[in-house]
Amino acid sequence: MTGVYLNATTYGSGNGTVRVFPAGMAAPSIHTVTYQAGTAYSGALPAKLGTDGKITIQNASSTSVRVWVDVFAYFKEPVSGCTAAAAATAGTAKAGAAADSVPIESFSRTTVVQASPVGGASVGMIELAYADNIGRLLHGRADPSAISSVQWTAVHGNEAFTGQPALAEQADGRLQMLAHNVNGPVWTMTQATKSPAAWGAWADTTRPMASHVSVARHDDTLVAFAVDAAGVLWALPQYGANDPHKDWINLGMTGLAATTAPVVVPVANGVRIFVLDASGTWRTALYARGVVSGCAAISGPGFSGTASVVVYPGSRLRIFVRAADGRILTKMQDASGGFPQDWTPVGDFVAAGAPSALISPGSGKTEVVARGQDGKIYSTGETIQGSGEWRPWTNAHPEDSYVAATDPTAFEYFGTNGATWAFTFRTSGQTSLFYAPRDEVARLSKSAPGFTGRALTAPPSGR
Repeated sequence: MTGVYLNATTYGSGNGTVRVFPAGMAAPSIHTVTYQAGTAYSGALPAKLGTDGKITIQNASSTSVRVWVDVFAYFKEPVSGCTAAAAATAGTAKAGAAADSVPIESFSRTTVVQASPVGGASVGMIELAYADNIGRLLHGRADPSAISSVQWTAVHGNEAFTGQPALAEQADGRLQMLAHNVNGPVWTMTQATKSPAAWGAWADTTRPMASHVSVARHDDTLVAFAVDAAGVLWALPQYGANDPHKDWINLGMTGLAATTAPVVVPVANGVRIFVLDASGTWRTALYARGVVSGCAAISGPGFSGTASVVVYPGSRLRIFVRAADGRILTKMQDASGGFPQDWTPVGDFVAAGAPSALISPGSGKTEVVARGQDGKIYSTGETIQGSGEWRPWTNAHPEDSYVAATDPTAFEYFGTNGATWAFTFRTSGQTSLFYAPRDEVARLSKSAPGFTGRALTAPPSGR
């Protein structure tokens, strides 16, 4: 047993407060129940137990008080069966240790989502975010009908951030950004208003993490995921729609690659998590309302980098990864929800970075893009919808001289002509490029799509 749900009733001779907290820990600054002279007051709350299985009830005032405690429920941290067999990699902290500051990552990926429409608009704005090579965090907004004209805002304030940030909409439509502060913790920022769009203040979630952060919708809430320096997976949930994020929850998955961000996708019964363990083995598990279950290894060791996951109707998933030799590999869940033992190569293309995949809203085929050894972005996709058979990889922009410094991000969006998809990447000069397939809605042939590319408006040069 690790916690209880209790009701504390107080009756004091004067005015004061009572606190409830785990035995052996310092008293928190917040109170549990406030009382006034001659009147009974009650407060119900979950209480975590100390290492000795006890709680402390403290009268934080100078007046005397009687306290009655009724316990209604008992809690136990879930046993997920997700502890990895591999030990943490050399140089990582011991279990329970805090991460130190994290280095600024060069040329991390751009995150892209489309916001829901506002003010009678038929389509929402395209929202972009990335951290550059000096720790600035940039947020961009663009009308899908004028995608090149991005309005960039530096949102880092006096802080520095690193790695690919996370973007998601709350239930009320306000955009939320989560980013990895170079001091270690994940910070969150939510729009104060959606229309007009205006950001609120940053909030520090305080617990240091070694990996960057991922976020997914779970019912009507958002939940973030990250790995600490000891290789432990944590979740940062909202407990109600649009609520602030509370404390991190230890999910019981250990032995993970400390610096690889989890890949998370919403499915019908929760959030499907894909993580690398310290041996380079891909593992998957299901998160549902604070509990992780069904952990399984879906690869052998030796993998690195991140994965891309496509969700098909019925919550069946296909995962794409980059092998040690640079080839892109894939496998798809079977009808029982399990993954086959063997990977299928997606052609013989040798990638320099991680793949990015999605389902084309025009053709219903799975499309994949990845950065090649020559810095060009290459494209492939299914020859027939749902077949898992792939076209030859082709240079998506052979007529252009741009060289990609980041891996591409593929994303679906609704434009003035309907649903389509595109991908974006940045050059060594931090110029963002946007490429969309031509006539994607009508394309049903086995041939590769042609892409139209354009440079996006440059971000502000100052801090």
